[in-house]
Formats: sequence, C-alpha cells, structure tokens
Amino acid sequence: MTRGPDFFLIGAPKCGTSALADYLGQHPEIGMCPRKETHFFADDQLFGRQQMHPGRRRKTLTEYLSWFETLQGRRLGEASVWYLYSRGSGERIKAFRPDAQLIAMIRNPITAVPALHSEFVHMGIEPVRDLESALALDEERVRGGAPPGFPPASYRSAFRYAEQLKAYFDLFGRESIHIVVFDDFKRDTAGAFRGVCRFLGVDSDFDPEIRIVNANKEARVPGFQRLVKRPPTSVRRALRVVTTEDSREWLQSRLSRLNTRNRPRGRIPPAVAAALLPEVENQCRELRELIGLDLTAWLEESDRIASG
Repeated sequence: MTRGPDFFLIGAPKCGTSALADYLGQHPEIGMCPRKETHFFADDQLFGRQQMHPGRRRKTLTEYLSWFETLQGRRLGEASVWYLYSRGSGERIKAFRPDAQLIAMIRNPITAVPALHSEFVHMGIEPVRDLESALALDEERVRGGAPPGFPPASYRSAFRYAEQLKAYFDLFGRESIHIVVFDDFKRDTAGAFRGVCRFLGVDSDFDPEIRIVNANKEARVPGFQRLVKRPPTSVRRALRVVTTEDSREWLQSRLSRLNTRNRPRGRIPPAVAAALLPEVENQCRELRELIGLDLTAWLEESDRIASG
C-alpha cells in the first residue's frame, strides 16, 4: 500500500496554514499532499452533503493515499484546516496513524473571524456580506443551522482553540502537537518555520522561499461565484454525464480565478471587535491554563481595535 502522511497541519483556518504548507512543501525532506484541504478524516456531518468543495473529496483510503503515491521525502504531510474543529477528525487520524505528529496554528479571533467571513463571502457560501450582520447571526445559526457549505456552526465556534486542542491532547499527548501563534509566524516567519522543522526532525537550516500565499480575495461578480462554487443539483448532474471529475474541477477552478481579484481587507469595525472581545478573553485565559501560553498581545490588540 502507498505510504501515507505521518504528520498533519490541522488548522485553524485563516491562521497561516496555506503559507506554512507551501514552505514545508519546498523542504527536500518533506513531501506535502498536493491537495490542501482534502479533509479526508473530517466528520461526515460537516463535509458530506454540505461540504465546502462538492466532488473534491477522496472517499476511500485507497483514493486518499493516491495523493501521496508520487511524493518524495522522509516525512509526508497533509494540511486540512478544519481537522482542528471537526470532532471526529482526531479519532480518525489516530486510527490511521497512532504516532502522527500534528501542527496547529492559532490567531486572535478578532482578526481571524473577519478573514474567515471574507473568504466565505468570496466563496459564495456566506449570503450576508456585512461582517457585523453576519456575526450577529451566530446564535441563530447554532440553533437553526449554518448556511450550506459552512463547516463551523458559527464564526465564534471556529476559533475556540483551547477546547479543540484539549481533545487532541487527550488523544495524542501534548508532545505530539506543535502550536504556532500566527503573530509569531508573521513577525518571524523563518524562525517559526525552523521551529516546525525541529519538531518534525528535519533539517532546520533549510530556507524556503517566503512568499505571499492565499491573499485576501473578492469576487468580481458575487452571484456568478456562488453559481461556480455551488452549482444547482441539476447542473451538477448534467455535468457528470458529459465530463470527468478532473475536468469539472479544472473548469470550476478556472472560472473562479477569472472571477476573482485580490483586495486588501478592510478595517475591522470596532463594534465587531467589541462583540468578539469576550471570546478573546476566554481563549487567552483557557490557553494559559491549558498550555501556559501568554497571549497578552491578543488582549492589547483587541482593546485597541474595539476602542476604534
């Protein structure tokens, strides 16, 4: 059987995982899965009929391992940002690879939530384009269900790191999980990368090409983007008859790129920061108790944004 991954970049979303996966993929001792976000081990409840990328998942272990059959490297890795959030992912990864090493990236929710909202709007799965209005729907969505395509029940729940990390600690042990704080990664990318390399036991003197990965985007025509990303069932059925999965994926990717432009993310409204401040305070306290992490900088940043 094809050798599969022995380490996983498990999230969280909008915390620098695309960049880190790109840099790891440049390392001569590492082979990274060419498909980021396979989410093979994620909960069916999250990624079944309501998955973010219909048709993209490998449904069997043999199909999943086909992503790795041509990879070279002493270590093989896979990156899927919703593994940290998904309750069943840890158990499935443990069953597949009991000695797996895991990397988790975390970011101040006050900056992570706007980034995730912007991505969901661009993808066409967030119908509420105004950030403050979308965030105000969190409780209602927890009770009644999030829009189709949403992995998290709400924006707030996506970034409850302490609870999510504890579940993985209980399964794999603290020593098997390396945590990268987004602020540290952004401030000293090379240093953070070397720390990950040391954790994985590969040459930490390797210098990857540091480049911008997964910049903020917006759709030129939002309605067209929704149609491309999540076409009606009748359209999907018709396309299956006359095209292959690879050709459909290529067409979807091509049309999406043509309808996309990079856009600097706007200023975070103070009202949004104020609404998220209790979440930040809770995470800072819980992460300090769980792993002794001092995130005073998150509190200072949050207070500054909330005060306008």
